Amino acid sequence: MMEKTCGRDAGCDLAVEHETVSRIHARISLADDGIVWVHDNDSSNGTFLHRCEKWIRIGKASLCIGDGIRFGEREVPLEDITALFSGETRVRLRARRFPFQVRTAPTEQLNKPRRNPATGRVEEKPLA
Repeated sequence: MMEKTCGRDAGCDLAVEHETVSRIHARISLADDGIVWVHDNDSSNGTFLHRCEKWIRIGKASLCIGDGIRFGEREVPLEDITALFSGETRVRLRARRFPFQVRTAPTEQLNKPRRNPATGRVEEKPLA
């Protein structure tokens, strides 16, 4: 696993100049399977992930296609993050995940006929 640093410090692999970014704000790692992970380094202003139209504060998360990432109040393009590992190995982002939507059941149930397993004939359900 390869690891890079992100923060305001000049020694970081990804330097982000902003007053809300900590000196060493986060670690960005590349797993053996090529997936990019972001780990917040207990920063005071947090690391945020934009997924499914919401910004969520994260401790650790894998990046997906179409995600947004923010360190403090500074948003960083995914291209800048994946470029940290360019030429070293295969870098990939996960497919985007969408939350399941709960569908309500129809209020009217269909009255399906029942086939008698012994005779094979279609039987009407008796009305209650």
